[in-house]
Amino acid sequence: MKSLGLKNRTSWALAANYVASSIFITCIVIIDSLSTPSIAIAQPVNATLACPQLTNRRYVVMLDRPANQLPQLPEFLAIAAVPCSYLNASMTFFGGFENVQASTFRANQLRALGLDAVVHSFTAKVNDIPANLQATVVLVELSKEPNMAIQQVQSLSRKNALLATFNNRSVILAAPLSSQQSANAIATRLRGQGLAAQVIGASLIASPISSANTSSSVTTKPTTTKPTTSSTARIYRVLVPNTSANTLKQIRESAPDAFVTVFKGKSYIQVRTYSNRSNAHRERDRLNRRFPNTILLQD
Repeated sequence: MKSLGLKNRTSWALAANYVASSIFITCIVIIDSLSTPSIAIAQPVNATLACPQLTNRRYVVMLDRPANQLPQLPEFLAIAAVPCSYLNASMTFFGGFENVQASTFRANQLRALGLDAVVHSFTAKVNDIPANLQATVVLVELSKEPNMAIQQVQSLSRKNALLATFNNRSVILAAPLSSQQSANAIATRLRGQGLAAQVIGASLIASPISSANTSSSVTTKPTTTKPTTSSTARIYRVLVPNTSANTLKQIRESAPDAFVTVFKGKSYIQVRTYSNRSNAHRERDRLNRRFPNTILLQD
């Protein structure tokens, strides 16, 4: 009986020691994971820049579609695509240019692929953009409760819409930076549902970075965008090799705007863009541990 008691006490001692060791190891793992710098990077700042932040060049080429909803593009266009936002809408920036000829050439390259590219200026009033490439917006007169009206306009236009002021009256601004053809089709659809819609030139829109407020311009509610101080902002892109059918799905779990692109003839997934070099390097290093050969490009 005594030997059985000794054996029993020994078993309890071994079990207690095992439990204590397990708790100690678990605590070390938890503490280590909490102290890893990359864990803190959940949603980096500047994941999606405001479109005017990307350049101060005289002309820009834009698409009013999110980059992750674009078809497969030729490499020279795919690598130029940068996701951005303007007036609460997700858009794709395709470069800033100093002259209208270069911007027109880029826009026509996209038009040849069936994409509704426009040429616009965030920095100056210009009047030499070809008529078929000029950016337009749709204005809808407000005739009911604003939130209900905005939801109706978004549903019918399938474009983003927000409340703005025009000639000192409240209106709904929809489809910012659309082509004339697209804007006309949207306005016709809205008028068919009894909404007073009209198409105006995007040059009449006061940019969110502008402090000017004249009676003939549209002034929108957002006022948080800050202009860049250099002629061209530095943009850093994080690209993950597109090595399997599941890679894009895995990336979009943390970066919904990620899209497939091509670089030097190889397929990559552009995860995010940054204006801050340190943030971009941290994100590249973090992703590289999970997706080897992740690269960082600087524009």
